[in-house]
Amino acid sequence: MEREHIQKNQPKPQEVLPVNTKAKDTFFKTVYASEERQKKLAAFLLGIEGKEIVVSNVRPVLFGNRENDLAFVTNAVFYVMAENQATVCPNVPYRLLEYITSGLRSTVDSEKLLYSRKRVCFPVPKLYMLQTGLESRAEKLPEKVQYDTRLSDSYLAVGEQYKSALTEPDLEAVVHVYDFRMTMKETLEYIESGIQPERFALYQGDMLDYALTANGITYIQRAAKKEKQNQYVMPDNVFSVADYIELLVKRDIFVDLLTDKEVCDMTMAQFSRDDILLYQGREEGREEGREEGREEGKKIGAIRTYQRLGIPPETARQYIMEEFGTNAEEADELLRTYWI
Repeated sequence: MEREHIQKNQPKPQEVLPVNTKAKDTFFKTVYASEERQKKLAAFLLGIEGKEIVVSNVRPVLFGNRENDLAFVTNAVFYVMAENQATVCPNVPYRLLEYITSGLRSTVDSEKLLYSRKRVCFPVPKLYMLQTGLESRAEKLPEKVQYDTRLSDSYLAVGEQYKSALTEPDLEAVVHVYDFRMTMKETLEYIESGIQPERFALYQGDMLDYALTANGITYIQRAAKKEKQNQYVMPDNVFSVADYIELLVKRDIFVDLLTDKEVCDMTMAQFSRDDILLYQGREEGREEGREEGREEGKKIGAIRTYQRLGIPPETARQYIMEEFGTNAEEADELLRTYWI
């Protein structure tokens, strides 16, 4: 009875900080800007009817001016927090832990939380990641579209000498991943023939449509570069991102969004900017590295280039790990040393 009374008297969730009008909008945010799509997402992820939706995005201090992609409380019970990731990052559980901690704190009175003699109750946190992107080989794809990743995967291994100690971690965060990465061959086949990978059959809806949109745009942009040893073959039926967007509309994908010129312009700019920054940063980093004359110089050059291009440290960290094959600890050390 006491718990029910406390829940009824909890204030409605609110944002930790005012909405960040300077934060860069993304197509992912645009897709889920409507309450109707948020309710459909809640129904798919939680298996419930989302009757009431309260948007509750946050901007934790650690992430500076960056706001999380999507967060809402549904039916005043579940706090859904979802991120879209275009590059594989093993540290997603910690990122979402930061986000959800800030979000949960915004749902209650801070003074009561810290000092009240009565228990303060929170909405139930649910963490999700939508993974998109292209892979050169099928072996790099996960066995299943849906799987979980955990914060405890990143904890230090406990040696035999500690077997008698209380070594079970006291902090955990579970992220439910929906991984819609595709190979270049699969993406080309989808663009030319509309054939989707069989493993996607159970996941028809906005999340899959977003992945097909994002993966296809990325593919077309890279195919259009016509670089030496380019592995991306231009499809027979489209020759530009604009052509691909028209194709998606014909296939009844995001018709309400992709027929809006402003949304189309933002969408194309988003994906081209992300891809250009990644490519340009790597190439300029290599050039600066040649002047240094050693492998370490390449890494320093890349880091300073990422900085000049305005790439956030978290994203630069992912690029360093991918480009130079470093682990998370080595990438962090490079950023601590050379990020001015």
